[in-house]
Amino acid sequence: MPALNKSYETFERPGIVVSYRVSNVRIFKGSMVAVNSAGWLVPMTHATASLKYVGVANDTIDNITGTAGGKSVSVTKSGSFCYPLATGTITQVDLGKEVFVTSDWEIQIVTTGLTNQYKVGTIVAIEQTSGLTGARIRIDNYSL
Repeated sequence: MPALNKSYETFERPGIVVSYRVSNVRIFKGSMVAVNSAGWLVPMTHATASLKYVGVANDTIDNITGTAGGKSVSVTKSGSFCYPLATGTITQVDLGKEVFVTSDWEIQIVTTGLTNQYKVGTIVAIEQTSGLTGARIRIDNYSL
């Protein structure tokens, strides 16, 4: 195909927030979410195989009694978010380390005890979240 010889409309759409169709699950605002092997949005967990991390849910959505894909939720795919540690401790030397998902709202620095090792971000700060010591993680370049 030859090079362009006139303007071409690419229909740009900023990719920071994207809407995904939800599986037969309940997703809570602030939870880390992924698409499953069928392509539906589900809460992140290390216990489920073949997940692809997509970001953080912007709203709570309940589709437990609905059909898969019957509802959608917006997901933020860029930025930084605070999550508590499921195990272990965090110190200043952990800044810059990658973290793994334990559940849809917990992370850990080591892979011990994880069925599947899903990286979800890089530690950029140590912060208190919900009264628990946790980490602010940057998810850029980790979400699909």
